[in-house]
Amino acid sequence: MNPKPRRFVLRALDPDHGSPVLEAAFFVSEVEDLRALLTDAGDDPALERGYYLDAVELTAINKRFGIAFDPDGREVLLDPWHSIRNVPYLVHGGYELPLLLEGRKQLARFSEEYPPNEHWNEEKFDRYVAGGALHREVVVEPFKQPICRKDGEVIEGLRTVYYTRKGEEWRIPASKLLWAAAAKSKWNEDFERLQGMLFGYEDWQNDWWIAEFRKRGRKFGIAARGATQDA
Repeated sequence: MNPKPRRFVLRALDPDHGSPVLEAAFFVSEVEDLRALLTDAGDDPALERGYYLDAVELTAINKRFGIAFDPDGREVLLDPWHSIRNVPYLVHGGYELPLLLEGRKQLARFSEEYPPNEHWNEEKFDRYVAGGALHREVVVEPFKQPICRKDGEVIEGLRTVYYTRKGEEWRIPASKLLWAAAAKSKWNEDFERLQGMLFGYEDWQNDWWIAEFRKRGRKFGIAARGATQDA
């Protein structure tokens, strides 16, 4: 039985804020046909990760799958299709910086293990912090004992970076208070709604998100929207 075709997305990234400004989706019948065109996908047989493409890889993908994707000199990212794209509004994950600058997002929160001592887009955020457009706060929480992974990488702790628009700094202590309260009890839809409100989602968007989770019987929490779809 032939496997169901999988969808992937080519994304051209804006050099100023690092978010996609141009995309093209395409289907792949055999994932191996796509993986064979990538230089660094040897340990990812299902192509579950994203990949930054060089010009040779992009040309090969365009030719093999009949695409005519022209990034106009921008950096290109190849991503597998994610169900989050079925949400009827723009989920903030990956678009945090331009949405903050436009006033459509009020708070961004990046929480990651360190080292490295920066998140994926920190250099681009720094320019707007230095220019006074954004406020930033960094919280570093070392582990009692560093964690040594099988590949030899050492993880020393958790680093959380908050950004707000100027005048919205109050959202940072509010977010910390929310997570402190959630740590004392089970995460629930009330915490989920408050988190969405702090980020800047509209009421109808929070309503839709929570109703969808109820319908699907999914659990609320960081794995739902915070870690994979939002920040």
